[in-house]
Amino acid sequence: MQPSILRLIYFFGALAIVALLSVVGALTYFSFVLPKIDSLTDYNPSTHSVILSRDGEILAEIGTEKRDVVPLEKIPKLVIDAFLAAEDDAFYQHHGVDYWGVLRAMLMNIKAGKVVQGGSTITQQVAKSLLLTKERSVSRKVKDFLLALKIEEKFSKDEILFLYLNQVYLGGGYYGIKTAVRGYYDKDLEEVTTAEAAMVAGLLVAPGKYSPYLNPEFAIKRQRYVLGRLHDTKKITNDEYENALREKIKFRVRKKGEFKAGYFTDWVRQRVIEFLGEEKLLNGGMKIVTSLDYELQTVAEKAALKGVREMDKRQGYQGPIKHLATVSEREKFDLEERKLLLEDRSNYFFIDDHYNRINEIPFVQSIYDELKDSSDRFITSYLDAKFPMGRIENDDLLKILDSETLYKATVTRIDDDLKLVFVSLGGIPGIISQDEFKWARKREVSEDQEFYTTISKPSTILKIGDVVWISVLDKELNVQKVLSPAVLKKFETTKWIPTIKKQKYLSCALEQVPEAQGALISLSPDTGEIYAFVGGNNFLESQFNRAVQSLRQPGSSIKPLIYATALENGYRPNSIILDSPEALSGGEENELNWKPKNYDGKYLGPITFRHSLEQSRNITTIKLAEDVGVRKIMNIFSRFGLEIVTEENLSIALGSFGVNLLDLVSAYAIFPNAGRLVEPVSILSITDKNGTVFQIDEKKKEKRLLEKGIIRPVSSADTSSTGVDTPTSFDFTQGLKGRQVYDQRLAYVMTGLLKGVIQNGTGRPAKYMSNNIAGKTGTTSNYIDAWFLGYSTKLTTGVWVGFDNNKTMGRGETGTRSALPVWIEFMTQGLKKFRDSEFSQPSGIVNMYVHKDTGRQVNSNNPDAILESFVEGMEPGSTTYSDLKQGEKKAPLFEEEELLETQ
Repeated sequence: MQPSILRLIYFFGALAIVALLSVVGALTYFSFVLPKIDSLTDYNPSTHSVILSRDGEILAEIGTEKRDVVPLEKIPKLVIDAFLAAEDDAFYQHHGVDYWGVLRAMLMNIKAGKVVQGGSTITQQVAKSLLLTKERSVSRKVKDFLLALKIEEKFSKDEILFLYLNQVYLGGGYYGIKTAVRGYYDKDLEEVTTAEAAMVAGLLVAPGKYSPYLNPEFAIKRQRYVLGRLHDTKKITNDEYENALREKIKFRVRKKGEFKAGYFTDWVRQRVIEFLGEEKLLNGGMKIVTSLDYELQTVAEKAALKGVREMDKRQGYQGPIKHLATVSEREKFDLEERKLLLEDRSNYFFIDDHYNRINEIPFVQSIYDELKDSSDRFITSYLDAKFPMGRIENDDLLKILDSETLYKATVTRIDDDLKLVFVSLGGIPGIISQDEFKWARKREVSEDQEFYTTISKPSTILKIGDVVWISVLDKELNVQKVLSPAVLKKFETTKWIPTIKKQKYLSCALEQVPEAQGALISLSPDTGEIYAFVGGNNFLESQFNRAVQSLRQPGSSIKPLIYATALENGYRPNSIILDSPEALSGGEENELNWKPKNYDGKYLGPITFRHSLEQSRNITTIKLAEDVGVRKIMNIFSRFGLEIVTEENLSIALGSFGVNLLDLVSAYAIFPNAGRLVEPVSILSITDKNGTVFQIDEKKKEKRLLEKGIIRPVSSADTSSTGVDTPTSFDFTQGLKGRQVYDQRLAYVMTGLLKGVIQNGTGRPAKYMSNNIAGKTGTTSNYIDAWFLGYSTKLTTGVWVGFDNNKTMGRGETGTRSALPVWIEFMTQGLKKFRDSEFSQPSGIVNMYVHKDTGRQVNSNNPDAILESFVEGMEPGSTTYSDLKQGEKKAPLFEEEELLETQ
């Protein structure tokens, strides 16, 4: 053999060996970088977390990938058949790789000069999804190939299907078949029809291209292909095939991805991240059950928004949303608004035979044309007043309108003589009477002006073409309900009255989106579990959480803690305090000349401790603070969990510092909780997808107070199970240990005093609700903040209303007027749910009739007698208390004997 030929053979032989070694080396290398998955226990996919209310409402689903892992035996055979028909009907015959398919794809890629097609089996698709990259390259194909072989070696075919149906991406942010079915159809897997199974199976190859939301025509054609494959492979009968082709699938309408109970849910989300880290929340499949009662939460959100809207309207009208100058602009606006409302209220849609998306509540052109035609025709009547034709009965939009939502409407006509504004809501005619627009004066808010003129001529505030916010009060309005008797009488003489009486309109109220904000928190005084939590009007518009992030001056709502301090330092409910003007000094280290005033500018002279709190008197409260000392008040603030940063002077008695609503509600809850510290609880349990339970300790206040030495620990030597000793010298702090931060007898006395605020004082509008509720109003200087905090035996609830920018709400916007109505509306439902019950009286309490004005003991038949609660030994006439007073350096400011001398 010639040397040249030998050299050629050696060369190609060496080349072959190198090539073989390279392939072996590459395969060996790639085998080491493949994901480890030797058993199903290694399968740990990213799974989204869910936040739930205590009653099972899904508040949020949060995660990198929305996935619910489901066992193969719970996936209907129909669904499995659909995927096999669409993707790999030879799945049970091959060993992971379809070599003919690979060869076919390779030829196509060579011809195209790039990677354009794959020949992947289901096993290879599982491999591809486990590699977690989306590259289209030769190295990626090699990895797919090797991992597919490894998967086929390690797993049975059913186990591979389990991985496949839980791992694949099916569009819409849905990973795995269970999540996809719920996302597309709002159904459980076992409810899926043949048509639905074929549709979702067809998505896998290109979820965007075949999305029924984005490309209805492609989606239907792809579904029909899958149905054909099911029919060809004998997985469905002829009848099932034909029925599936005819079925109109209902696709769930995707709403904006907002949290339910947004402020609370986002706050919980942040707390979970703080406790467990963001990775676990996004990918760990955590099930977070919160303390929220969704039924009460819904009541809270509606009550808070209603109260804020009413308060904001009292500040005057912000003006129309915009103005539409031409008729064509108004018609276009009405049409778009109608379509938007119909779509927003639809929960599903289907695709018609022309591949058009048809909503659950469809837009019907003929209905709109009929309304438009009616709006062009007027009924002429007395004084040339013109009434548009009324609404039509078979209008779907009419059915979905409610009284709580604000809608955009166009002004179509204004009649100053009749004092009416005619509007169009998506083409439906409506009427705003004077009662519903008279509030809309020019918006000029001042703490000095309380009374404003009402609007009688609508043309002074609106003009035709204005777009305004309205609410719908009634859908069956007849004109005669909004006309004065005099005008009605003259109308009766016209030939048009029978026609006018037949017309029905929407009864509307002029509204506006409030600039003011509100917050509400309600929790259990026994456990601290938060039942309702509102941090503002609209979480989507503003994520600033006014329930926990906003530090607002509490005003008079802090007074119960001042009076609680006074009780702890020798005062009684019948102690007499002089309500009179005088210059007062500051705290123990600060001095200032200060001449505070009462809200009404008046002075009542000698009044009881109870009356002072019930009527929220400023002067007597400051005198109490001066007498007991600012440092003692600051100490009780700390014991009650309030972390106050402020100068220690007498202004704290009127709430001159910042506090958040959650802390203040928790402080109030100490009274119905028998003087025990209340720490808010938002999370009841956390488990991950594997069932691992995570223990979360939200109760940190007691630990902080112990570390600071503000409270004493409960030691093993304590004989009392509650950590409470009965003081013999009326040192009410003597027996306080651990969570017992206030004497339980004084807590009961305070509840009696705060019940009086509702029965006789600034909380009187709530009096009708129950005899077993207690609370306190709060209003800050210049009407910047309005508060009401109160409680029953089972619920402690606080409400705040105000502007974020600290501007005044206007004269008269007190806690009674602005915050209390919200509290009443919420607590009405709260009392129904948790029952109305009496506060439990602890041992060591004496009940005695005293005169409501003098505080002196009287007979029960005295017309001015009230039943008062005292700590035993401190009741009127008690020798123990008389002896104690003689040895004290400080005594109440104005005693009964002095009062009698002044009478």
